[in-house]
Amino acid sequence: MARTVNPTKEDKYATAILNRRERPHRLLVDNSNNDDNSVVTLSQQKMNELQLFRGDTVLLKGKKRRETICIVLADENCSNERILMNRVVQNNLRVRSNDVVLIEGREDVKYGKRIKVLPIDDTVEGMTENLFEVHLKPYFLEAYRPVREGDTFITCAGMRAVEFKVIETEPSPYCIVAPDTVIHYEGDPIKREEEKASLNEIGYDDIGGLESVKRELQELIQYPIEHPEKILKFGITSSRGVLLYGPPGCGKTLLAKAIANECQANFISVKGPELLTMLFGEAEANIRDIFDEARQSAPCILLFDDLESIGKKAGGGGDDAANRIVNQILTGIDDMDAEQNVFIIGATNRPDIIDPAVLRPGRLDQLIYIPLPDENTRIGIFKVALRKSPVARDVDINSLANRTQGFSSADLIEICQRACKSAIRESIQKEINREKERLHQGQTIVDEDESNPVPEIRRDHFEETMKFARQSLTDNDIRKYEIFARTLRQSSQGGHRS
Repeated sequence: MARTVNPTKEDKYATAILNRRERPHRLLVDNSNNDDNSVVTLSQQKMNELQLFRGDTVLLKGKKRRETICIVLADENCSNERILMNRVVQNNLRVRSNDVVLIEGREDVKYGKRIKVLPIDDTVEGMTENLFEVHLKPYFLEAYRPVREGDTFITCAGMRAVEFKVIETEPSPYCIVAPDTVIHYEGDPIKREEEKASLNEIGYDDIGGLESVKRELQELIQYPIEHPEKILKFGITSSRGVLLYGPPGCGKTLLAKAIANECQANFISVKGPELLTMLFGEAEANIRDIFDEARQSAPCILLFDDLESIGKKAGGGGDDAANRIVNQILTGIDDMDAEQNVFIIGATNRPDIIDPAVLRPGRLDQLIYIPLPDENTRIGIFKVALRKSPVARDVDINSLANRTQGFSSADLIEICQRACKSAIRESIQKEINREKERLHQGQTIVDEDESNPVPEIRRDHFEETMKFARQSLTDNDIRKYEIFARTLRQSSQGGHRS
């Protein structure tokens, strides 16, 4: 059912970044107690600087290429380099307090013809009242709220809060809900698990280090997807594919997922070994369907993981099935126009056995080496892996990074997980011992959350973990990959990178 709203009337480093005069629109996020999901707050001085007025519409850009649209208000209690926003707006931008966001005024946001919203399932469980009359109509009535596709918002009526997600807007991707905007709200509620998955999307911030690799992927994939007019203007043809190669456990698959999320592109992942298990002719048909799906889902990034299993060179042990599969993949790549906004990524641990035909110009002709993490990258990986965990002050991440030379990204993450499990084990055992002691003394078991501090991962937890830590690659393996990179770099023809 569609209804129409009919109102009666119309930390020091981050601070240093903000001090760049040429970027006055970079602001630090601060928490707001305002429960209005459509509002952010600036200081009056910043409003004047950005030539904004109370009630103006602004576009905000956060992490993982996330954007949202809000109404801006002024508050003299707000610091000049801060922007106040509540948790809902922060979630929409994938940011938290002290993260940096970009802000710009938008005068071109049109009134919406229609929008479609759906509730999150666990917020409407057991509800019998009419969603439009009780929640949506009062929320949008007389408010002229801006909304953006993919955002969530929360409405409150009585003692009940309902969370909605904006599925579609016309015009797209954002609009202002005005008196004549038609609101579609019927359909199956969105599962909470699906919404949580979207909140936990992998982005560049979730991958420690590899800054030069991220920049290369930006140039190769993100720029053509986000700025196609620039590519056309300079008369160049953007590459259609890249091969990520290097030791196992160094983040090749994560990088592919991250660049897709940063570009807000659809992501399709295909594992080579799974194709080999299909019946005769089934794999080829499946690959044709995958390329068709990628075209229809553009912009799209198509990942062929473990490419060495199906892309072996002649004489490299490949069988007829693998040959048929790789030929079908090459046909799919060759039939793909650059304008179709589909980018193909191959990931492999064995670049030495990949068929050269796969790497010819117009195919996976860009080669990027994903090495074992150096010390700075290891520091970044430890910080990312531990950022949501309570870590004691005596933990020296720099020392851990110095002691883990030759470890892969996966090895480092395992160290963090083992240290975390050690802290959890210790905390649980202490609690069990306390309860036993109370029972022994005839005391009543009470909740002592207030007196028991939150368990932390301490230095001794890491020291115990490091006794059993082992790098997954031998020195011979490391030398082998260094030779791979050097050989491919020497044999590359201009466009290849390593």
